[in-house]
Amino acid sequence: MCESRARTPGGALDGDDALNAPTASGWRRLDATRAADLEVATRLSRRATAEVDSGARGLDLDWRRGPDGALGSLRVYALGDAGGPCGLAVFSVARKPLRFSIGEVGVYRASLTRLWHVGEPYLSAELDGERARAACQDLLVACLRDLGTSECLFLEGLPVDGPMRAALAAGAGGGSRALCLELGQPFAHQLIRMPPSFAEYLQQLGSRSRQSVLYSQRRLRKDMEGQVRCECFETCESIDRFVRDAQAVSRKTYQWNLLGLGLRDTPALRAGLTATAKAGWLRSFILYCRDTPVAFMLGYQHGSCYYYDDVGYDPDYSKSSVGSVLQIEVLEYLYGRSDRPAVFDFSTGYGEHKGRFGNAERQEQNLLVFPATVRNRLLIRAYRACEAVSHAGVAVLDRLGLKARLKQLIRRASARGAAEP
Repeated sequence: MCESRARTPGGALDGDDALNAPTASGWRRLDATRAADLEVATRLSRRATAEVDSGARGLDLDWRRGPDGALGSLRVYALGDAGGPCGLAVFSVARKPLRFSIGEVGVYRASLTRLWHVGEPYLSAELDGERARAACQDLLVACLRDLGTSECLFLEGLPVDGPMRAALAAGAGGGSRALCLELGQPFAHQLIRMPPSFAEYLQQLGSRSRQSVLYSQRRLRKDMEGQVRCECFETCESIDRFVRDAQAVSRKTYQWNLLGLGLRDTPALRAGLTATAKAGWLRSFILYCRDTPVAFMLGYQHGSCYYYDDVGYDPDYSKSSVGSVLQIEVLEYLYGRSDRPAVFDFSTGYGEHKGRFGNAERQEQNLLVFPATVRNRLLIRAYRACEAVSHAGVAVLDRLGLKARLKQLIRRASARGAAEP
């Protein structure tokens, strides 16, 4: 965690950074309709985003409140002590079911309302070690107390060696009030700490990776007779074409046809793109071959960090490595801007592609945290049983040498389905 501004002997921040303390020490849920609470939340948010590089947008109220700008869609908690506010946690509220699946095939969805937090809560630098863990444990108690029926905390990209994970391991409220469900195994969150120049970045890649991606770039240009371009979309006027062309790519992928995922033209997507374009954050890209969209990257630049949120490529062009070509073209473009980012964040979840281009990482995990009710215990047991069946089936297929082949057949079938009228 970055160092915060020095406190005076009495504990308050110097000068203009002094904030009105919450009425009591500990975590308190703020009421954004109260001017005093909104001021505390806003100034804590500004302090947090100034001190954090990768992940700062998760603490930015303007980012987290979404395109409608409604603070009512957030639950914001501030931590206070004798010196004033010293911690911030920002949760957005969204309905998103818990998906049960066997392999890549969904079999059931349990209705949930998730309070979504990204990364660690912000804590002043004075709160380190045991004090940070205790602060996170107190936050869990405060949040669980406020949860309604069918509500849970969704902690996305939580560092496995951070104070919040330590608080969960110790047990919120003595271990009897929280149930934790890990969504998959811990993963390496990939980043690029961007060196001063594009040439220096390329030199940091392994020699085989560097030669491979540059060869793919040259070969694609040769195969397409030079008709290859990477286009950046960052204005409100460009959104219609980005959505149209990115969706044309996305609908050919197995994620679209098999998992119900992918970039889809919805009012929510368009509202989000418009809001981020107006704020100057939108930086999304499409790779074209002979004017045909073949790969896209949905991304944003917030402060000094670029966030890669979604990607897709046309499987018909997989042998041309268009995903890797798009990635290197985007990096070269970002390096050419006067406001180039210091960090390229591949967002949560590990992928071979991310590991190939990244030069830094941190271990993270996604988790759901529930109040300890009978309903939630049964839900978690059912989910884990489904996961166990899925893993056992995958292990059998793997031993028989059929896993990769079956996965390939399923994805090809879904791609054929996309091609049919």
